[in-house]
Amino acid sequence: MIVATMSLEEKLARVRADVARVLRKYERKVAEMQRAMRVSRNKVPTLHHAYYPSPDHIDWIVTIRCTKKKDKVFLTAWWHINGVGLEAMVLGVDSAFYFDSHFFQRYRIRESDVVGAADNLRTFLRANYDITMKRLDSERHGMREAAGVAHDGLFVGTVRPAGIIAFDTYLSNDMLRGDQQALQRELQYHAHTKDWNAARLQQYRKWLDEVARMFDDEPE
Repeated sequence: MIVATMSLEEKLARVRADVARVLRKYERKVAEMQRAMRVSRNKVPTLHHAYYPSPDHIDWIVTIRCTKKKDKVFLTAWWHINGVGLEAMVLGVDSAFYFDSHFFQRYRIRESDVVGAADNLRTFLRANYDITMKRLDSERHGMREAAGVAHDGLFVGTVRPAGIIAFDTYLSNDMLRGDQQALQRELQYHAHTKDWNAARLQQYRKWLDEVARMFDDEPE
Protein backbone atom coordinates (compact mmCIF):
# COMPACT_ATOMS: atom_id res chain seq x y z
CA MET A 1 0.00 0.00 0.00
CA ILE A 2 1.20 3.49 -0.87
CA VAL A 3 0.83 6.18 1.79
CA ALA A 4 1.32 9.95 1.91
CA THR A 5 4.55 9.81 3.93
CA MET A 6 6.41 7.89 1.21
CA SER A 7 8.94 9.63 -1.02
CA LEU A 8 8.65 9.29 -4.79
CA GLU A 9 11.46 6.73 -4.71
CA GLU A 10 9.60 4.67 -2.10
CA LYS A 11 6.39 4.84 -4.11
CA LEU A 12 8.23 3.67 -7.23
CA ALA A 13 9.81 0.78 -5.31
CA ARG A 14 6.38 -0.33 -4.08
CA VAL A 15 4.99 -0.12 -7.62
CA ARG A 16 7.88 -2.08 -9.15
CA ALA A 17 7.52 -4.76 -6.47
CA ASP A 18 4.04 -5.43 -7.88
CA VAL A 19 5.12 -5.72 -11.54
CA ALA A 20 5.96 -9.45 -11.65
CA ARG A 21 2.51 -10.36 -10.33
CA VAL A 22 0.80 -8.15 -12.92
CA LEU A 23 2.84 -9.54 -15.83
CA ARG A 24 2.12 -13.15 -14.82
CA LYS A 25 -1.59 -12.43 -14.89
CA TYR A 26 -1.44 -11.32 -18.55
CA GLU A 27 1.05 -13.81 -20.03
CA ARG A 28 -1.80 -15.86 -21.51
CA LYS A 29 -3.41 -12.80 -23.11
CA VAL A 30 -0.11 -11.76 -24.72
CA ALA A 31 0.37 -15.27 -26.16
CA GLU A 32 -3.22 -15.26 -27.44
CA MET A 33 -2.69 -11.93 -29.22
CA GLN A 34 0.59 -13.16 -30.71
CA ARG A 35 -1.12 -16.21 -32.20
CA ALA A 36 -3.96 -14.13 -33.62
CA MET A 37 -1.53 -11.65 -35.17
CA ARG A 38 0.58 -14.38 -36.81
CA VAL A 39 -2.38 -15.83 -38.70
CA SER A 40 -3.94 -12.46 -39.53
CA ARG A 41 -3.38 -10.63 -42.81
CA ASN A 42 -3.92 -7.34 -41.05
CA LYS A 43 -0.64 -5.50 -40.43
CA VAL A 44 -2.21 -2.87 -38.18
CA PRO A 45 -1.05 -3.23 -34.54
CA THR A 46 -3.65 -4.59 -32.15
CA LEU A 47 -4.25 -3.03 -28.74
CA HIS A 48 -5.76 -4.49 -25.60
CA HIS A 49 -6.44 -2.53 -22.40
CA ALA A 50 -7.01 -4.36 -19.14
CA TYR A 51 -7.61 -3.25 -15.55
CA TYR A 52 -6.20 -5.08 -12.54
CA PRO A 53 -6.75 -4.13 -8.88
CA SER A 54 -3.70 -5.45 -7.06
CA PRO A 55 -3.91 -6.96 -3.56
CA ASP A 56 -1.35 -4.27 -2.65
CA HIS A 57 -4.09 -1.62 -3.23
CA ILE A 58 -2.55 -0.43 -6.50
CA ASP A 59 -4.80 -0.19 -9.55
CA TRP A 60 -3.15 -1.15 -12.83
CA ILE A 61 -3.90 -0.30 -16.44
CA VAL A 62 -2.22 -2.89 -18.64
CA THR A 63 -1.90 -2.04 -22.33
CA ILE A 64 -0.72 -4.77 -24.70
CA ARG A 65 0.38 -3.67 -28.17
CA CYS A 66 1.02 -6.47 -30.63
CA THR A 67 2.48 -6.25 -34.15
CA LYS A 68 3.68 -8.82 -36.68
CA LYS A 69 7.24 -8.49 -35.42
CA LYS A 70 6.93 -7.94 -31.68
CA ASP A 71 4.68 -7.22 -28.76
CA LYS A 72 5.04 -4.81 -25.88
CA VAL A 73 3.29 -4.49 -22.55
CA PHE A 74 2.86 -1.00 -21.07
CA LEU A 75 2.23 -0.79 -17.34
CA THR A 76 0.58 2.11 -15.53
CA ALA A 77 -0.15 2.14 -11.81
CA TRP A 78 -2.47 4.50 -10.00
CA TRP A 79 -3.76 4.92 -6.48
CA HIS A 80 -5.67 7.26 -4.17
CA ILE A 81 -4.24 8.78 -0.98
CA ASN A 82 -6.61 10.35 1.53
CA GLY A 83 -5.99 14.07 1.77
CA VAL A 84 -3.70 14.01 -1.28
CA GLY A 85 -5.79 12.71 -4.16
CA LEU A 86 -5.07 10.55 -7.17
CA GLU A 87 -1.52 9.80 -8.32
CA ALA A 88 -0.11 7.61 -11.08
CA MET A 89 3.12 6.21 -12.47
CA VAL A 90 3.74 5.09 -16.04
CA LEU A 91 6.65 2.67 -16.02
CA GLY A 92 9.50 2.80 -18.53
CA VAL A 93 12.43 0.41 -18.90
CA ASP A 94 14.80 2.48 -16.75
CA SER A 95 12.53 5.38 -15.82
CA ALA A 96 9.11 6.20 -14.45
CA PHE A 97 6.72 9.05 -15.17
CA TYR A 98 4.88 10.32 -12.10
CA PHE A 99 1.67 12.35 -12.28
CA ASP A 100 0.25 14.10 -9.23
CA SER A 101 -3.32 15.14 -8.47
CA HIS A 102 -2.66 18.71 -9.65
CA PHE A 103 -1.69 17.36 -13.08
CA PHE A 104 -4.98 15.49 -13.44
CA GLN A 105 -6.97 18.54 -12.33
CA ARG A 106 -5.30 20.60 -15.06
CA TYR A 107 -5.90 17.84 -17.62
CA ARG A 108 -9.62 17.79 -16.78
CA ILE A 109 -9.96 21.57 -17.09
CA ARG A 110 -7.81 21.98 -20.22
CA GLU A 111 -8.55 18.81 -22.18
CA SER A 112 -10.93 16.11 -21.07
CA ASP A 113 -13.87 17.85 -19.32
CA VAL A 114 -14.55 14.49 -17.61
CA VAL A 115 -16.16 15.32 -14.27
CA GLY A 116 -15.33 12.26 -12.17
CA ALA A 117 -11.74 12.31 -10.86
CA ALA A 118 -11.09 8.58 -11.39
CA ASP A 119 -12.73 8.57 -14.84
CA ASN A 120 -10.67 11.62 -15.81
CA LEU A 121 -7.47 9.88 -14.70
CA ARG A 122 -8.33 6.70 -16.61
CA THR A 123 -9.15 8.74 -19.73
CA PHE A 124 -5.68 10.27 -19.65
CA LEU A 125 -3.79 7.06 -18.83
CA ARG A 126 -5.55 4.96 -21.48
CA ALA A 127 -4.58 7.47 -24.18
CA ASN A 128 -1.09 8.22 -22.87
CA TYR A 129 0.47 4.87 -22.03
CA ASP A 130 3.55 5.33 -24.27
CA ILE A 131 5.33 8.53 -23.26
CA THR A 132 8.25 10.23 -25.00
CA MET A 133 10.23 12.58 -22.76
CA LYS A 134 13.12 15.04 -22.96
CA ARG A 135 15.22 16.56 -20.20
CA LEU A 136 15.57 20.28 -20.87
CA ASP A 137 18.35 22.75 -20.08
CA SER A 138 15.95 25.03 -18.18
CA GLU A 139 14.84 24.84 -14.54
CA ARG A 140 11.40 24.49 -12.98
CA HIS A 141 10.84 24.92 -9.23
CA GLY A 142 14.63 24.88 -8.75
CA MET A 143 15.06 21.52 -10.50
CA ARG A 144 15.95 20.50 -14.02
CA GLU A 145 12.90 20.79 -16.25
CA ALA A 146 11.50 17.99 -18.39
CA ALA A 147 8.75 17.77 -20.98
CA GLY A 148 6.84 14.86 -22.43
CA VAL A 149 4.23 13.97 -25.01
CA ALA A 150 2.13 10.98 -25.89
CA HIS A 151 -1.33 11.44 -27.40
CA ASP A 152 -2.06 15.18 -27.14
CA GLY A 153 -0.78 18.28 -25.41
CA LEU A 154 2.51 18.78 -23.58
CA PHE A 155 3.39 17.54 -20.10
CA VAL A 156 5.71 19.72 -18.02
CA GLY A 157 7.61 18.67 -14.91
CA THR A 158 10.97 18.06 -13.27
CA VAL A 159 13.74 15.47 -13.14
CA ARG A 160 13.90 13.60 -9.83
CA PRO A 161 16.19 10.89 -8.40
CA ALA A 162 15.84 7.20 -9.32
CA GLY A 163 14.99 7.94 -12.95
CA ILE A 164 11.66 9.58 -12.05
CA ILE A 165 10.20 12.36 -14.16
CA ALA A 166 7.51 14.13 -12.12
CA PHE A 167 4.94 15.87 -14.33
CA ASP A 168 2.86 18.45 -12.48
CA THR A 169 0.90 20.22 -15.21
CA TYR A 170 -0.71 19.65 -18.59
CA LEU A 171 -0.71 22.18 -21.42
CA SER A 172 -3.30 21.71 -24.16
CA ASN A 173 -2.33 22.40 -27.77
CA ASP A 174 -4.07 25.77 -27.84
CA MET A 175 -2.00 26.96 -24.85
CA LEU A 176 1.45 26.31 -26.33
CA ARG A 177 3.85 29.15 -27.10
CA GLY A 178 5.96 29.03 -30.25
CA ASP A 179 8.95 27.43 -28.50
CA GLN A 180 6.66 24.89 -26.84
CA GLN A 181 5.07 24.03 -30.18
CA ALA A 182 8.55 23.38 -31.61
CA LEU A 183 9.40 21.19 -28.61
CA GLN A 184 6.15 19.28 -29.04
CA ARG A 185 6.91 18.64 -32.73
CA GLU A 186 10.40 17.40 -31.84
CA LEU A 187 9.03 15.02 -29.21
CA GLN A 188 6.26 13.80 -31.51
CA TYR A 189 8.86 13.02 -34.18
CA HIS A 190 10.85 10.92 -31.71
CA ALA A 191 7.66 9.27 -30.47
CA HIS A 192 6.71 8.35 -34.02
CA THR A 193 10.11 6.92 -34.96
CA LYS A 194 11.61 5.53 -31.73
CA ASP A 195 10.74 1.91 -32.53
CA TRP A 196 12.00 2.05 -36.13
CA ASN A 197 15.15 0.30 -37.28
CA ALA A 198 18.05 2.28 -38.75
CA ALA A 199 17.12 1.57 -42.40
CA ARG A 200 13.53 2.74 -42.00
CA LEU A 201 14.61 5.82 -40.07
CA GLN A 202 17.15 6.75 -42.75
CA GLN A 203 14.51 6.34 -45.47
CA TYR A 204 12.07 8.52 -43.54
CA ARG A 205 14.66 11.27 -43.03
CA LYS A 206 15.47 11.17 -46.74
CA TRP A 207 11.79 11.63 -47.54
CA LEU A 208 11.56 14.58 -45.13
CA ASP A 209 14.57 16.21 -46.81
CA GLU A 210 12.95 15.79 -50.23
CA VAL A 211 9.71 17.36 -49.00
CA ALA A 212 11.63 20.27 -47.48
CA ARG A 213 13.46 20.86 -50.79
CA MET A 214 10.16 20.87 -52.68
CA PHE A 215 8.85 23.68 -50.48
CA ASP A 216 12.14 25.59 -50.79
CA ASP A 217 11.94 25.40 -54.59
CA GLU A 218 8.40 26.75 -54.80
CA PRO A 219 8.17 30.30 -56.22
CA GLU A 220 7.03 32.99 -53.80
